[in-house]
Amino acid sequence: MICKFWLDPIILSKNHGFTPKELNIIREIIYNNKNKIMEVWYEHCGETPRS
Repeated sequence: MICKFWLDPIILSKNHGFTPKELNIIREIIYNNKNKIMEVWYEHCGETPRS
């Protein structure tokens, strides 16, 4: 199973195998951790967030 969410705004882009209930749980996890996810992404990519 795999899914892809855009982060700003948090929107489902692709889903292969997750139920709507599972997607809601994943969306909530992303929402609750969005700042940390973006911080780690920018550290990994060596870029800074856009203002």
